[in-house]
Amino acid sequence: MEIRDFLRYLWYDWFRQVGEALLIAFAVTTFVFTTVQVFGESMTPTLQNGERVLVPKYEMWLVRFGLRQWNRGEIVIVKPPAGAPNSVAAFPVLGFRYRPYFIKRVVARPGDTIKVEQGRLVVNGYYVDEKQITDKIIPFPDSFPRLLLADGKVVGFQGYRVDSLPDYLKPAYEMLEPVPANLLDASRDHTIETVGALKLKPDYYFVMGDNRKLGGSEDSRVFGPVRTENIAGRAAMVWWPPVAKTASGWRLNIRTLPVPEGYRQIPEPK
Repeated sequence: MEIRDFLRYLWYDWFRQVGEALLIAFAVTTFVFTTVQVFGESMTPTLQNGERVLVPKYEMWLVRFGLRQWNRGEIVIVKPPAGAPNSVAAFPVLGFRYRPYFIKRVVARPGDTIKVEQGRLVVNGYYVDEKQITDKIIPFPDSFPRLLLADGKVVGFQGYRVDSLPDYLKPAYEMLEPVPANLLDASRDHTIETVGALKLKPDYYFVMGDNRKLGGSEDSRVFGPVRTENIAGRAAMVWWPPVAKTASGWRLNIRTLPVPEGYRQIPEPK
C-alpha cells in the first residue's frame, strides 16, 4: 500500500469513527437523555443559576405517543409560545436568533382549573401547599388571570383590552371560565376588577417558576399555558456541580428533583 493510499485510509477511517460517534451522541441526546444548564434565578430556591440537570428524553416521546403525561409538580424544559416576551434570543457572538428553552414547574395539566389568587396557587379549587417555596421566600401577592368587567362583559384580560390581546395570550382567554353572573350584572353600573380562572384545554399545561418574588419568573402568568409539543422533557436530577458551598461549609449537591407533596394532594378535576 502506497503512503498516499494509507493516508487516505486513515482519513476515511477517522471520518467514519467521528461520524459514528456523532450519530450515537445524537441518538442518545434525542432518545435517551441530555443535560441542561440552569440560567437565571427563576427556579430558586429549588435550582440555582449554573446548575446542570439531567433530562430523560425518552419520557418526552412517551408523552407525544400518548403513553404518559407530564405530572403536576414536575420540573420541565419548555419553550414559551411564539411571540411571547423573550421567546426569541440572539446567540452570543454569532448573533443568529433562536427560541430558547425555559425551565419551569408544571402546576396544572390538561383538564385542570387554575388561578393564582394573591400569590396563592389554586388548582381545581384546592389551595396548593407550596411549602418548598413558602418556607424560604414570601411570594409576591399577584393574581392570574386579572379581569376587567364593564357593561356586563369581560373587556380586559391581564392588563390588555380583549379586542387587542397579543396572539400568545388568545388561547388563555379562550380557556377562561365563565364569570359569575352577579359580577357581570354589577359591572353594568361600574367597572369591576376581579380574578378569573382558566380550564386547561387538551394538550395545554400551566407552568410557573419557583421564584415567586416580584419579577422573579417569566412563566404562564405572562405568556399563558404552553402546548405539549413545546415541552422538551423533565428535569429529573441535579448532577453538576457535585458539591456546593453553603454558609455552613461544603455539601453534596447531587440530588433528585421529586414532586413536592403539595402537588400530590391536588384533587382531580370534576
